[in-house]
Amino acid sequence: MERRLSGRRWMMDDEYTIADISLLGWVRNLIGFYGARELVAFDSFANVPAWLERGLARPAVQRGLEIPNGREQVDAPA
Repeated sequence: MERRLSGRRWMMDDEYTIADISLLGWVRNLIGFYGARELVAFDSFANVPAWLERGLARPAVQRGLEIPNGREQVDAPA
């Protein structure tokens, strides 16, 4: 990923695509949920952390991250 992102804003160059969407969760969970930041030397990279920050800052991604427990809460019928 580090090499692929060299000189690119997104995985497929300047366009945010399904490639980015599919990888954002994996990378976020790798360093967050699985706690592998040090194991994969995440902080030694330049391009991947910048890409992750750009991706997580997208409004649609932010809305998705705000959904509790991974799904929208729906009020039960009265």
